[in-house]
Amino acid sequence: MDLNPQTLLSVMLFVGLLTGGASCLAWLQDRKQTVPMWMALAMMLLVLGLVSRLLIPFLPGTILSPSLVLTSFGLIWTAGRRLRDLPPLPLVIFSPVIVWLALCCFPSFRDDQNLRVGLGLFLLLLPISLLGRELWLRAEASPVMRRALLTIIGLQIVYMFQGGVRALLFLPHGHEMPFQLLPGFARVMLDLIAIMVALSFGMMAIAKEQSERRYRDAARCDFLTGVGNRRDFEDNLHKHFRRAQESGAPLALIMVDADSFKAYNDLYGHRAGDQCLRFLARTLEQCCRQTDLVSRYGGEEFVVLLPNTDGDLALAIAERMRQGVYESRITHAGRPEGWLTISLGVATLRHQEREATPDALIDSADRALYRAKREGRNLVRSEIAQHRAEREREMQQTQETNGSALSEG
Repeated sequence: MDLNPQTLLSVMLFVGLLTGGASCLAWLQDRKQTVPMWMALAMMLLVLGLVSRLLIPFLPGTILSPSLVLTSFGLIWTAGRRLRDLPPLPLVIFSPVIVWLALCCFPSFRDDQNLRVGLGLFLLLLPISLLGRELWLRAEASPVMRRALLTIIGLQIVYMFQGGVRALLFLPHGHEMPFQLLPGFARVMLDLIAIMVALSFGMMAIAKEQSERRYRDAARCDFLTGVGNRRDFEDNLHKHFRRAQESGAPLALIMVDADSFKAYNDLYGHRAGDQCLRFLARTLEQCCRQTDLVSRYGGEEFVVLLPNTDGDLALAIAERMRQGVYESRITHAGRPEGWLTISLGVATLRHQEREATPDALIDSADRALYRAKREGRNLVRSEIAQHRAEREREMQQTQETNGSALSEG
């Protein structure tokens, strides 16, 4: 590719301004997402580095241009770290630059063009390889975009490695010529610009997807406790209820209420009440399995959805929750026990009932919860046990009636 310096300079400035401007606009739209900002800075430094190599005299350009290019790739790696919410590491960002500046102190290095090209390419391998690692670890990213970026990075690593080996081992050393006259100089510069553009738009796409996912999660998350909110619970309840009816699998629900919570707020203040609710949410999650879903139902009430769980197991989990809160010994002077306690109501889906609906399951758990509160609180009660007791009473009454009829006969 034969491009004169003026044409190449114009192309680089145009592409750099276009890509950097797009990154800045993306950042201004969502300043909590800093990936576009880091990519804009990286593009700016890359263009400055390449332009300085064309415009600045030999020695200053030799020192400045690669330093800016190496820093720009360090910023790209930082953008990759920000995708995983990791902080920048300035020492790693600038370590290739420090090595480059140290090498420039040796005249034998400064005066050997191919030696500089070869070692410069090898120094670029560090940040671009680290960027590949960040994208590889970012498993939640769009699989298509992630694979595309990893493919680009892999090809670039191979290209830089073979270019470095060629410059160090197969090209003559100890000579110097104007940079514009080097064979393939335009291709190298355009390659750096092209990979920066591809990485910029690819990583901004991942960042946008990540922001949208966070907003969706925030809309389904209780801001105080961090567990699911009522909307999230109802969506999950209908989904698992439908699956349970289709497969005949068991489904259980636990309603949880903090005992005398208004008195707790009056005694210790609303800030302490908020901390208490966060503690309850953590404790309930710790008592659950990975498949169970804890949500805040409203106020001091929580609800736990237990897929593939029968009544006996649900009662055992509820009892574990009750004990976990009681044994934590959170002071509550408004309770007879002196500690914070919870009451729990358990219900299960009964497939044989025609009127079985998600709302009926909630009502059943709610009735069991209020039985626990009426009978003294700090208890686990279940509609299952109540139905069993009612059936046993009915059977006993039937047996007594049949026995009386036989005796009269």
